[in-house]
Amino acid sequence: MNEQQSRIFDLFTHSLIHSFTHSIIRMEELLVKYVRNECSPEEEQWVIGWLQNPDNESRLRGLMRKQWSNPSVSGVESPDWQQMWMGIARQTKDLPMESEPPLYRTVWRQIARIAIWIGCIIAFGLGIRFLREAQLPADVIYQSGADQSMRVELTDHSSVILNKNSTLTVSSDWSGPNRSIWLDGEAIVDVAEQPIGFRLLIHTADHVVTEAQKARIFVARKDKKVRVVVEHGLANFVIHYSGMLGEMKKYALQRGGMAEYDEKSTQLIRRQVNPLTYTSWAQPE
Repeated sequence: MNEQQSRIFDLFTHSLIHSFTHSIIRMEELLVKYVRNECSPEEEQWVIGWLQNPDNESRLRGLMRKQWSNPSVSGVESPDWQQMWMGIARQTKDLPMESEPPLYRTVWRQIARIAIWIGCIIAFGLGIRFLREAQLPADVIYQSGADQSMRVELTDHSSVILNKNSTLTVSSDWSGPNRSIWLDGEAIVDVAEQPIGFRLLIHTADHVVTEAQKARIFVARKDKKVRVVVEHGLANFVIHYSGMLGEMKKYALQRGGMAEYDEKSTQLIRRQVNPLTYTSWAQPE
């Protein structure tokens, strides 16, 4: 590059720097005039348009930082850039976004919201359940005599024949799919055909249940021992084991199938038997 070209380049560079510096000064002057409400309508629209451009926000924030870090020279009035920015943002409805909270706070807030919703749902369900149970009549208890059996008809068309010295408790709540009865002694339970998804639950201990949908079953509970024999149909012998895992085991029983469970030793024995050996004391249906 010769001396003349170098001189032309220096003049051109100086002109660009002067023009850029002049535009910055001009922009600062317009912003000051805008804050003082001294702009003409055309200048006001130009300033608002300049501020609405996302690319210019960083420049304005730079001026704000400059204002904060370098106080004005005494006697020279300078605009409050922060106040000006908030005022412009309110007018243009383009408020600066607040800084996002840390991730762990957001996660814990979501967990807290979910926990509150779950708690409300549980409380609402329990409230409905307690209210419903309060409106239900008491469970019905049947007790057979020492020298005779007793026949009990259930509302689902099932029937129970109690042997001597036996007790049957029938739940008053028969609106749901799990219809429950409790037996202490001996009985033959004729389970009527249940609707799809419905079951009759025969409780013979705190954690032993026999469930069936259509069957004739001999059920006995004496001296902490439970015995179930299926005369016809199908049934499930269910044991709920206590513990943290709440383990449950279910054993399917068909015609002639017997399950014997000792509550003390928790031993279960299953084998095939002749059902009439256990049902001969009752008259056939």
